[in-house]
Amino acid sequence: MSKKATKTVAAKPPTRSAETKKAIAVTSVKPAKKAVAKKIAGKQPAMKTARRSTADVAKLRKLVISGSKAKKPAEVIAKELGISKTYVYALKRKA
Repeated sequence: MSKKATKTVAAKPPTRSAETKKAIAVTSVKPAKKAVAKKIAGKQPAMKTARRSTADVAKLRKLVISGSKAKKPAEVIAKELGISKTYVYALKRKA
């Protein structure tokens, strides 16, 4: 059994041949392109990856631990330090 197409595509109107004056049916029509950068609700753009020295990581780890002791959520700590929320959890785990 073949599946029915779920997407409807606006077909181009048939054109006429200049020589024969017959209508030419357009068989293959590509769907109209929508915005390339389609934003998903709630998704943030990817942060730039940075290489950090061990001293920088140690400072970040201390700040993350002090923030978690102050009962701050991981999202708030991540925004303050400019790192991702998953990296906050990774730094907590290594401490």
